[in-house]
Amino acid sequence: MNKSFHSGRALIIGIGEYDSLSSLGVEPINDADGVANILTSSKYCGYLQENVQVLRNGDASKISIVNGLKKLATETQTGDTVIVYFSGHGAQRMTGQDIGTYLCPPEFEGSRPRQTGVEAEEFSELLKKIPAERLLVLIDTCHSGAAARIKGPFDEITKWAFGGPKLDSLAQGKGRVIISASAAHETSLILGIHRNSLFTHFLLKGLQGEVDDRSDGFIRVLDLFHYLAEQVSTTRKSQNPVLTTHTQDNFPVALHKGGSFKSEVEVAVLVASTVSTAPLRDVEDVMVDLYPLGPLDREIWSRSGGDVANLRIGSTGRAGWHAALRLLTQGGGGANITIRSLLMEALSEYGANSNLKRLHDII
Repeated sequence: MNKSFHSGRALIIGIGEYDSLSSLGVEPINDADGVANILTSSKYCGYLQENVQVLRNGDASKISIVNGLKKLATETQTGDTVIVYFSGHGAQRMTGQDIGTYLCPPEFEGSRPRQTGVEAEEFSELLKKIPAERLLVLIDTCHSGAAARIKGPFDEITKWAFGGPKLDSLAQGKGRVIISASAAHETSLILGIHRNSLFTHFLLKGLQGEVDDRSDGFIRVLDLFHYLAEQVSTTRKSQNPVLTTHTQDNFPVALHKGGSFKSEVEVAVLVASTVSTAPLRDVEDVMVDLYPLGPLDREIWSRSGGDVANLRIGSTGRAGWHAALRLLTQGGGGANITIRSLLMEALSEYGANSNLKRLHDII
């Protein structure tokens, strides 16, 4: 039976047409509509229609974006989950006046970026006022490969991207996660073979249920990121999504395929398997507790027989452990490391830990 993710709220922004910047075409509108449609689908994410606001092109002015974020701040409760999605141009003023990193509404002007753009610090302050303890911001900017052009002599002092150190301020606080479509020096691609940008193409697939199923009926934030990172970078090595967060919580962001659970038989098979989903999740929790800095903490990964060169280290211990254990279940991480060898090495330091002993007996 399909359920409702009634605690979910979202502000979805898609801008393809600009007054002074080059057009990004129809894809950002397709991006915004696609995300909104899947979030509000009872077959997929289960958000209530009235809890999702969509701003497209001219309706996504600076004042509309600011008001949309203020609306989330006034209507959201502590226990809610909030998604803010932006598809459009981003810009960085590198020199001169109004140095900063900006999301670009359709009226953005390079000569007046602070007046016409949404600067990262302003964006961060608006996000901080949203009381939800689970906030996911998805930024899909610089679709055109830094090829935006503005009317006037401002190209030489403007970099067309939204990223870098400014993202860190957006992720301050409990339960704040930022996923960017690409690193600051990379391009968020529109390939022309999909209705959407490359990043959002896989975001939609992930929200439709291609993210790893933990058999609990939810899509979780770190699972979503690692799916995006793998799919996008595999398709185009020149584009690598970026995770920015200080949270350790792999919190739910949506229902997984309408919240449907596996049958009792399927769950029993999973629990009985050598590296089943439930024990693996317990391994992640224990390792985060004992080695909070991630798999490099006190060289636990290499001591267990692993190859650290194969790891994709996350920005937090939780993200690092999640990625490393997922890699291990796929046969990577080093020829001599196993879940069991990892637990045995941890037991050599924490022999009295009851959770470690229990997992060692299970796996």
